[in-house]
Amino acid sequence: MNTLVSGLFSAAESYGKTNAAFEIILMLLISFLLGYLFHYFLSKKARENGYREKYEALSGKFKKLESDYVECCSENEILKKESRGKISETMVRGIAKIPEKPQQNDDLKVVEGIGPKIERLLNDAGIFSWKQLAETDVEKLELILKEAGPRYRMHNPGSWPLQAKMAAEGKWKELEKWQSEHKHGRI
Repeated sequence: MNTLVSGLFSAAESYGKTNAAFEIILMLLISFLLGYLFHYFLSKKARENGYREKYEALSGKFKKLESDYVECCSENEILKKESRGKISETMVRGIAKIPEKPQQNDDLKVVEGIGPKIERLLNDAGIFSWKQLAETDVEKLELILKEAGPRYRMHNPGSWPLQAKMAAEGKWKELEKWQSEHKHGRI
């Protein structure tokens, strides 16, 4: 046995320390690369499974949102069809009867303080002529503006019936004089 051990040591000494270190480093490097590749392929499989699960979860959420959107659009269309040509209950509140639409609409923009958008609001509320505007209470006009939203609440309709009455009676010079004396149609 002694000869066997001494033979191995003598063979290792003749092999050289440099060669042995190089082989050890090479084996460590190969082991590292094999471990890295093994880890990469196993984690890739796990990542793919994780991505697949996330994809399926997000697909389910997307399909739910899509069906909610379609349902909302169809409800919106139904509401549009139901409300087409109707005035909101709040706009009608306090009005004994909705006035009939005259043959020809008067230009309500003649009244200072009324622009194209407010004219459309008044038309939607059933006010198409200067006479109708002159007969409408200021409170009702304020309610119409309030219902239209915050950008219309700042308007003051206090003088609109007065101006509309002058226009309906054909008192154009009087209306022009009144508008020039009052800043932005305010009383």
